[in-house]
Amino acid sequence: MKALKISSILFLTIVLILVIIVVSVYMPSIYGITHPNLLLTTEEARRSRFGMIIDVRSPKERETLGYYPNSIPLNLDTLPQQIGALTSKATSIMVYSNGDSKAQKAAERLYDMGYHGTKYIATTYQSLMPGQ
Repeated sequence: MKALKISSILFLTIVLILVIIVVSVYMPSIYGITHPNLLLTTEEARRSRFGMIIDVRSPKERETLGYYPNSIPLNLDTLPQQIGALTSKATSIMVYSNGDSKAQKAAERLYDMGYHGTKYIATTYQSLMPGQ
């Protein structure tokens, strides 16, 4: 009886250790806690070519402040529903906003959805324009 109790405790301990290992390995990627560096410097963005450039600012900001040529305005909240109809997961994507965290959030969401060619800039689009 005592041997059975010890075996049960040992078995439960091993199961608990395995659960902890699995959770520590898979949970960060499930919840988007870890991402590779998605940030582009201005110089990297200028040298790179992207299949799609996404503007996650509000329509008012886009109208008032202008926008990067050929950029596509997409709302941060509806981005997951919209992106699939616009491009494939193999497309290289650059996201920008007004230098706030919206571009980073959008890039991380896209990355989590499998768009691993996604990057963002932490500055405004004007920094990418020639002569800036």
